[in-house]
Amino acid sequence: MLELREGIEEILPPNAHQLANERLHISITNAKTYKNRMVSSFTSREDLIKVILASCFVPVYAGMKPVEFQGQKWIDGGITNCLPVLPVGRTITVSPFSGPQDISPTHKGISKLHFRLANMSVVLSKDNIIRLKQALFPPSLARLKELDQEGYQDAVHFLKKDGWLQ
Repeated sequence: MLELREGIEEILPPNAHQLANERLHISITNAKTYKNRMVSSFTSREDLIKVILASCFVPVYAGMKPVEFQGQKWIDGGITNCLPVLPVGRTITVSPFSGPQDISPTHKGISKLHFRLANMSVVLSKDNIIRLKQALFPPSLARLKELDQEGYQDAVHFLKKDGWLQ
């Protein structure tokens, strides 16, 4: 987590918390109660960094000590709610796994089997199993660049389909 923190600190501008305040919504899970919480109010840059770190903390994989924020311990919000939908406006759902989300990889094959994973519907397929493995154990830089391009194309497809892009 130290390397991740250093990377975040390097990238975020000094006023990142002000830019993100009430515009960025981050899902985190209370490590004790397993209740999900959406955070969109950031009083300091440090608060924003802690919430980002908590949202990336997968127990065991990322370590054994959850991130402390506002006096409580927090872990990845995807454990309890992978696909939070905001109560107002249009939430565009994005997933690295094939499924019925607005932006996701297209499913190749005939499988109609879906399973629920922390509030997200996912196609049960070999490709999604490979994607899960790649999420936990990142592939080569060349493959990461390919995945980046595929995600870009998935987003462009959605924007064109919904009439946001010509």
